[in-house]
Amino acid sequence: MSTDSKLKESRFVALASIAAELHSVMAVAKGVSLAAKNAKYISAQAGENALGFQPITDFIDEISQQAITGVNSINEAALKLSKIAVYEQRSCNAYQRFNLVYTKHKNANHIKSLSDTMIRVEDKMETTSKKYKHRLNELVELLESMDECMRSAQSIASVSRIVTSSSNEYQAKLEIVANSLDEAAKFIKEKVSGSYHHLNHIKAYSNG
Repeated sequence: MSTDSKLKESRFVALASIAAELHSVMAVAKGVSLAAKNAKYISAQAGENALGFQPITDFIDEISQQAITGVNSINEAALKLSKIAVYEQRSCNAYQRFNLVYTKHKNANHIKSLSDTMIRVEDKMETTSKKYKHRLNELVELLESMDECMRSAQSIASVSRIVTSSSNEYQAKLEIVANSLDEAAKFIKEKVSGSYHHLNHIKAYSNG
């Protein structure tokens, strides 16, 4: 298999891998959302003993919803990118076949009609390439946004631990929520990092 073919194959594998990396993120994000709801219930029970933690539960719930929305957006962007990649590949294959015929029979009658077709295919390839790069940049931005969201989640988890220290008998329960948020953020950041790794393979092809 040629280097170019390997890069093309790597691009499709990378897009599929990104979807796989983030599949487990959705379940974790939903788990955090459930933990936030439980935290709200615990905070309500604790009353004045958890006054400082009550507003934090809203932030935790917001972070989990952002993660869920982010995963959906990333998967949608990856799917669109994959469809464009397939179309681009088909156009490239068609152009190569046309060019082979044109090279062999450039002095044949009616060869100009093939030449005109090749020009149209070239125009489509250029347009598709621009769309592909646009979608690729969009995917990068979504991953960066997710990474930033998880950094915020880790900060909230740290603040939560400080606040729960004055929650008396509810401290242990609220600490579990803070720890689960921190662990979820670390897990999601790891998956985002894996997605960045796969994107490097896509960029290798796009810049090749």
